[in-house]
Amino acid sequence: MQKSQNDAIRSLLRALDMHSSGEGDHAERVSVYATATAEKMGMSDEELINVRRASELHDVGKVHIDSALLDKAGKLTEEEIATLHLHSILALRVIESFEYLAPCVPMIKHHHERWDGGGYPDSLKGEDIPLGARIIAVSEAFDVMCFVGPNRKSDSEALDELERCSGTQFDPAVVTAFRQVQPLIQPLVKL
Repeated sequence: MQKSQNDAIRSLLRALDMHSSGEGDHAERVSVYATATAEKMGMSDEELINVRRASELHDVGKVHIDSALLDKAGKLTEEEIATLHLHSILALRVIESFEYLAPCVPMIKHHHERWDGGGYPDSLKGEDIPLGARIIAVSEAFDVMCFVGPNRKSDSEALDELERCSGTQFDPAVVTAFRQVQPLIQPLVKL
């Protein structure tokens, strides 16, 4: 059963990567960071499985967004940004038929909320944001800064940016845990 569940997740990730190249690798790296951070924060084995699954699927809603917009270089219009913001809600359409992914829904839906309440889709604040979503937010931000787009940062620059945004965009406890595990797992994601 576990194998068929993992196979279904891998199939969804392949579909996402076919829609927008590089998304599969991004999802895998975010999953490694998020799972290690969640373990550092003391989550149970069952919670770790759900964080891993949610972090793998956090961007799967992008399959509903035009790939030309996903791959667009340069500044986006407000309308384009609003469309991109829908991906966390659209992901729910993709995974809703998989009962075993139900615990992942809040993490996927809320991975773009901000600690200070300025995020989306529901402007949740602080600990009202599911812990798994807060972990995915930090993990994804680090990965985007280091691996995505033309303006990539070094690991140390990205860690400094996470620290700078700790307490506003990110949960300070998650940033602390991430900083502790990142040097240990970074060699794994760069293979």
